[in-house]
Amino acid sequence: MDKAETSSTRRLRCTIIGAGVSGILMACKIRMHLGPFVDFQLLEKNCELGGTWEENRYPGCACDVPSHCYQFSFAPNPDWSRLYASSFEIKNYLKAVAKRFSLDEHIRYSCKVVSASWSESTSNWTVTTDHGDTIVSEILVNAGGILNNLQMPKIDGLDTFAGPILHTAAWDSSVDLEGKTVAIIGSGASSIQVLPQLQVKCEHINVYIQEEKELFRKDENNYITLRKEIESQFNGMFGAFFKLNPEQQDMRNRFEARMRSIIKDEELQRHLIPPFEAGCRRINPGEQFLVSIQEPNVQPVFDSIEKVTPRGIVAGGIEYPADVIVAATGFNTSFRPRFPIIGRKGINLQDLWGKDPISYCGTGVSGFPNYLIYLGPNTPISNGSLMGPLEATSDYFIRLLQRMIRHRALSFDVLQGAQDDFDNHTREFMKGMVWTGTCRSWFKRQNDGKVTALWPGSSLHYMQCLAEDRWEDYEWRYDKERFTYWNKGFSWIERPEMDQIGLQVQASKETMTTLPASTSDLAYYICKATNLSRSEMGLNAKNNTDMFGDAKPTPDNELEEYDNLPRDNDIAASADRFCITVPV
Repeated sequence: MDKAETSSTRRLRCTIIGAGVSGILMACKIRMHLGPFVDFQLLEKNCELGGTWEENRYPGCACDVPSHCYQFSFAPNPDWSRLYASSFEIKNYLKAVAKRFSLDEHIRYSCKVVSASWSESTSNWTVTTDHGDTIVSEILVNAGGILNNLQMPKIDGLDTFAGPILHTAAWDSSVDLEGKTVAIIGSGASSIQVLPQLQVKCEHINVYIQEEKELFRKDENNYITLRKEIESQFNGMFGAFFKLNPEQQDMRNRFEARMRSIIKDEELQRHLIPPFEAGCRRINPGEQFLVSIQEPNVQPVFDSIEKVTPRGIVAGGIEYPADVIVAATGFNTSFRPRFPIIGRKGINLQDLWGKDPISYCGTGVSGFPNYLIYLGPNTPISNGSLMGPLEATSDYFIRLLQRMIRHRALSFDVLQGAQDDFDNHTREFMKGMVWTGTCRSWFKRQNDGKVTALWPGSSLHYMQCLAEDRWEDYEWRYDKERFTYWNKGFSWIERPEMDQIGLQVQASKETMTTLPASTSDLAYYICKATNLSRSEMGLNAKNNTDMFGDAKPTPDNELEEYDNLPRDNDIAASADRFCITVPV
């Protein structure tokens, strides 16, 4: 065949902000589906990958969903050590995935993005880093997430406190807690996890014993069945999030009965059992918190904090002495970007999203061409299983880029009308959901209660909607006429070398597990895949030794952590007293 008749497919450049779960996932998907067609790099502000699992290293930090459904479908790990994996173990998993897909050569560490701007004349994004250099690419993917900007409590006098102030998202393991009185501010997810670690050694932890791990490795079908069962349970509970659905009241009754069985004191029951709808706030596995808060050396304080003094915290007119303050107050969960992102007509996304973050399906924004977002406004972060929707988002982005490459498009931009319709539909849908209930939650704005964080439907509904590829909701601009890709009139079946990207598009459709079929079940995206080996996970088969730099033996009957943070009984033995202040 004459070389002139072969395909001259255009290569795209893609800049991915963040090397956490989403950034690594996008990079893997590019490797799998667009390797010959896209050059990419990841910009990571930290010195290591992991995102929130690199930054959150407080004692007890762990995933709040079962480990076996907090992993990529294409890289399963049968060797999770416990039901809820620690932040360190999840970070190790991400390292193993990055190593399998040779991503490290594409990651620039300690590289913080300070601005990004779109050029209409060149159809490119220019990203500026804190090193002063610029990176130009056709595609900009923001995988930075919103759980990475810690939020200190705004309390009068906090800066006058004489002792150390720790935040769960920036834990300082050098602080000595021996004989100290510790005040924990907050009662959210991080507080629920950190209190049992600081209060007393856990008496029971769900552990996957070695025999069970070996069964998962030897019997692939057994492991797939387990994963599908867990995913199906999460995806099968969406009906309970409707306010008037009997499932909602049933779930609330079961939660309340369980809490009453654990909390013996009626006054504590009155304060700790939520009066609002089940699921109005994110549901956390916090039974150990309920046990720990009843221990003699823990004093729950339910009065609002008035101020902090050099000696402690004042609440309800009483000063509670403290040697150390732990701020378990989470993150600034605003969708407003941390740096200027300048789109068409010089509009800054920081200004656009300052008060009302509106997106198109949480994946893009009108007026910001070739800009893709992970977990933007109104995505299914708490609608069911998360990893399936994350992979569906990645596959959607891949199909979008494939269309751009094949059709020789210069840019794609969400139509304003499509974005407005999505926002209006979401507003109307949310009226019947528990997320607009009576609780205070970062899922919604406090001034008018508009839900900005969650998808108007189930996780599977989100995946189905993305699978429909509504390309008509975009404005497409082309380099030449839009049918240039038809080339010499041959199909990729006859002359695959003349339409290599067309052939890849078809191959992707046949292999993407997030595309539903008429026979799909509640966990259809969980399919056979090559397990991460023990060596890939950095585990020596003989003694479970970690190979990622700070090796340590890990017997199966112990749950050692390798990040040099004090744990469990180490802190329990040193801390003398805890004062838990619930209102923030």
